[in-house]
Amino acid sequence: MTRLLASVAPIDFYSSYVWPFAAALAVTLLTCPFVRRIAIRLDLYDRPDSGLKPHERPIPYLGGVAMYLGWLAALVCAVFLTRTDRLEIAWIVVGGTLLMLTGLADDIRHLSPKFRLLVQAIVAGLLMYGGIGRECGRALIASFADDLPGWAVSEPVVLGLSAAVCIFALAGAMNAANFIDGMDGLCAGILGIAAVGFFYVSLAVPPAGDVLAPVRAALCAAIFGACLGFLFFNSHPASIFMGDSGSLLLGYSTAVVMILLMEHPTCRTQPSWRWFDGALIAFAVPVLDTGLAIGRRWINHRPLFTGDRSHLYDQLRDRGLTIRQTVLTCYAIGAGFAALGPLAVRLTRGQLFVLLMAIPLVAAMLFRAFGMLRVDDTAARSRAGGA
Repeated sequence: MTRLLASVAPIDFYSSYVWPFAAALAVTLLTCPFVRRIAIRLDLYDRPDSGLKPHERPIPYLGGVAMYLGWLAALVCAVFLTRTDRLEIAWIVVGGTLLMLTGLADDIRHLSPKFRLLVQAIVAGLLMYGGIGRECGRALIASFADDLPGWAVSEPVVLGLSAAVCIFALAGAMNAANFIDGMDGLCAGILGIAAVGFFYVSLAVPPAGDVLAPVRAALCAAIFGACLGFLFFNSHPASIFMGDSGSLLLGYSTAVVMILLMEHPTCRTQPSWRWFDGALIAFAVPVLDTGLAIGRRWINHRPLFTGDRSHLYDQLRDRGLTIRQTVLTCYAIGAGFAALGPLAVRLTRGQLFVLLMAIPLVAAMLFRAFGMLRVDDTAARSRAGGA
């Protein structure tokens, strides 16, 4: 396995992935019980209600803090074991820390959506200042045309487009991760599975000039290790929730991996976003779940940004599945997309475009066929959380 990986990507499999993964897993496992005791002592609970929170008893928060410590341990481990640019890792850590603290503040005292979006925009600016994402705009331009006037590829235009791409990627991934955090073990499991898909998409990137490969590998390892460690405490019946501090951190890490996939030199000169597209496919379950929730609210004239129980996992639960069955069904779908992502990057540009269009179209047809676009205020919505 190590020889195979070395032949397709300029990384050392153990120093760039295995040891950071082990660090994230171990630290998350060790710190979860500790932060749970702190949450109990500080009375930081997610308390059930008759609507959006159907769990049977109050569950302590702060799981996201333990995940953050595991995530941080993985990146620190990567810094000392690889030749990756320490400055890039430092800026990634700064952004992740800021967003984890924002999520923690939101868990304790609810923040407005506008404030959260402002923080996400600030983090996007910090990443670009640190050299991460500055070339996304150039990759976008190269994807649409080969011959453009000089002003269209000027530095201000490229930076403006890069900023827009970074903000959209961060906000989209973080909101998608936050939306899918609605059932024991679901968010951590789905994001952990997606991280494996990201890693194999990254391995498909041409090694020539790919100096960011160790950074991407370390981030994938950090996500997977933190998620796996947290699942020991968050699987049904959960003893701790990650809260927004965890979901924002996972969404942020996902977005950074995608942004780094657009930073490859090939993307800047050739019309190809294939590695970003492959990662997007691996992340399809949160994206499709977000699309279902927003589409259903829009069709039924409900407020788009007001929470409800219209998510994919809610509707599977309403149709008779237990919590474990629902989560395992979502895991299976997520694993399918995580496997499809690395395969999709080997398609031609036209084939990849057709696949990207077909996935949401087929999903929409299935949602409609199974009645998931109708308002369904049944008694199942307040059913007990036990399975």
